[in-house]
Amino acid sequence: MQRGIIDTNLVLRFLVNDDPQKVKRVEKLLQNKRDQNILLDTVVAEIVWVLQSYYSLEKLEIIEKIRALIHIDSIDCNTGIIDRALTLWKNNAIAYIDAYLVATAEHKNMPLYTYDKRLHGLKFIMCKEP
Repeated sequence: MQRGIIDTNLVLRFLVNDDPQKVKRVEKLLQNKRDQNILLDTVVAEIVWVLQSYYSLEKLEIIEKIRALIHIDSIDCNTGIIDRALTLWKNNAIAYIDAYLVATAEHKNMPLYTYDKRLHGLKFIMCKEP
């Protein structure tokens, strides 16, 4: 088994299908179930940001694409936290990265230190100011 870390630009080529040659190579990489490719949380955050800001995709379309990606057999990532962050982002008027912070705090059963009033308004997480 071979392991590697997947860069944002590979995933973007795959998700937006804007370069058929590169997409085929990424598909081949992702279809190899013997290999486990690491998708870092920071890469997911960057993918969300690029799809939203550069490609102007709607939130629900981005969520659908990311959820499909994190459930590919050859992808090794923090599926639970990322999936929860996507749900929080979908259901609240917060940025994806804030949703990720909340999901991580929930997962670790820890308070989230923030001055962000929108996050303090979430009833299911303990937010504190320092």
